[in-house]
Amino acid sequence: MTHPNVAIAELEQQISAVQWPQLDRKHLTYADIAPVMDELAGHAALRVTHIGASYLGTPIRRLTLGNGPLVVLAWTQMHGDEPTATAAVLDWLQLLLTQQLSGLPNDWQQLLTLHVVPMLNPDGAAQRTRQNAQGIDINRDALARQSPEGRLLWQQVQSLQPTLAFNLHDQNPYYAVGNSAEPATVAFLAPAYHPDKHVDSARLQAKQMIAHMRQMLSHWLPGGIARYDDSYSERSFGDNIAGTGASTILIESGAHRQDPHRQVARRMNVIALQVALEALFTDAHRNYTLADYYAIPANTADGFCDIKICQVTIDDGTHAPFQTDICLSREKGDELLRVEFIGDARGIHGFTEYDARQQQLPELINIGDDATELVASLKPVQAGL
Repeated sequence: MTHPNVAIAELEQQISAVQWPQLDRKHLTYADIAPVMDELAGHAALRVTHIGASYLGTPIRRLTLGNGPLVVLAWTQMHGDEPTATAAVLDWLQLLLTQQLSGLPNDWQQLLTLHVVPMLNPDGAAQRTRQNAQGIDINRDALARQSPEGRLLWQQVQSLQPTLAFNLHDQNPYYAVGNSAEPATVAFLAPAYHPDKHVDSARLQAKQMIAHMRQMLSHWLPGGIARYDDSYSERSFGDNIAGTGASTILIESGAHRQDPHRQVARRMNVIALQVALEALFTDAHRNYTLADYYAIPANTADGFCDIKICQVTIDDGTHAPFQTDICLSREKGDELLRVEFIGDARGIHGFTEYDARQQQLPELINIGDDATELVASLKPVQAGL
């Protein structure tokens, strides 16, 4: 029998061989992925279905492999400014179409049907916004279904009746793993389908799958995997899809040091998706318990900032000087460094940190100020993104 570490190393090599290099970008639009989908469509085993269009008329496609009774559905870029998993699922399809994968039975396509909807929100992707062209957050439209994209997703769930559903997103770069100094490069959730957070057999399977994926990914990210709080969200698609009986898994791609295009999270997504697919045939996830799921550290908001200036002295000439930390962040689409926090920043980690104990500022600095010039005068004590 092949040792699990050998198999996972082989899988990583295969993924590296099939990654689409043109998708190594900070952001992806429909124009970026359309040629890749067209090339994938050239494979006889892949079926392409135009399931509808966005609010502004951009086509939304579903890519399908296999014909079996087990049904897996994955969708990406429901939020237009969250592109990492879009590249990952296109890599995953190329992997399945072109590689001999030791973890799958030879007849897997007769046993399982895989459906992938890359870029559910192409209008938001074009505008680089979370929302669609109506200004609607599609992921909060599961009940009202006023967005055409949300209606399409719900139609797919109702018609396909997936056994396993992957809701794939990006999270902001400032999440940490628990109270550690590690960024949450991947965060998981098995969403609740009821305010009481019941665990039925489908949700149990989702939690076991996540524990299994976490264990496999820990080979590369021993400290970089977190777990979202599972408070019930009535309007969200993941929670509602979990209510249909699908084992629903949220995967959030996060930051990694010195990885501005999130290529580490991209690769981790492919590995996670593939080991989950393999587990459907081997039942490898059945070896994990609810305790294994809850042992994954919490996904901690505001655990990071782009730059942390530590213990700078501020002396405005009128009041007594004081020492403080200053946290800076970059807004999306804005290369300026803005002041996000002033005060005791213990527990907040900077992707780049500056020891400013010998630095003095002659005037007060305010939340929202541009601190680009200030940073230029400092020397980092920690390499950053």
